[in-house]
Amino acid sequence: PQGGDLTISWIRRTRIDGDRWDGLDVPLGEEAELYRLRVFDGPTILRETTLSTPGWTYSTGEQGADGGASGKVIEVVQISAQVGAGAPARLFL
Repeated sequence: PQGGDLTISWIRRTRIDGDRWDGLDVPLGEEAELYRLRVFDGPTILRETTLSTPGWTYSTGEQGADGGASGKVIEVVQISAQVGAGAPARLFL
């Protein structure tokens, strides 16, 4: 990516009643919707944030502070009060 904000979004998962097909969206099945997002440069965590919505913007200022977006990895995990962090989803820039 070169220049400009990078906005990402994802579709949340459910662990309870996720096999239902009668609605537009599966139930959350948790007390709260919660995600942990990290930006990595190799094994180094450059930034970490907790989110309550399935989306985040990597601003040009943040990218500049991180030495640019190229070569970075954005990792998102959904947090569950019952089972902790789920499997990570990764975006390689």
